[in-house]
Amino acid sequence: MKKLAVLALTSVFCLAGSAAMADGWYGNGGAPQGFTANLNTVQAVKSDARDDQYVTLRGRLVDYLGHDHYEFADNTGTIEVELDDDYDWSFISKGELIEIYGQVDKDFFSTSIDVKRAVSLEQGQPAPQGPGPR
Repeated sequence: MKKLAVLALTSVFCLAGSAAMADGWYGNGGAPQGFTANLNTVQAVKSDARDDQYVTLRGRLVDYLGHDHYEFADNTGTIEVELDDDYDWSFISKGELIEIYGQVDKDFFSTSIDVKRAVSLEQGQPAPQGPGPR
């Protein structure tokens, strides 16, 4: 009976490893860019983005949700974004047109974006601090 349990667990781990390798460590299998769907709207991110995928969106911060979480909106919908309080985001104003670059955080019940960089499209000012693409 123990051998059967060990065999079943081994099979599960092998299948899980195969699924991870099929998607690749970098989300797109390490393939050249431009061969996946263009995820540049909130609606597209919510429906088609994968966890940890990087996206660029244009829209506006429309609501403060608490701590470092905000509601971001474009003409297709809204999504929660996190502006890490380790960086200075004071150059962004509520309702101002901005472009954000960030990493999708998708779980079973929600999708949000951890913003890495933002640019004001009205002022042309990039974030004075913050990490670039990884």
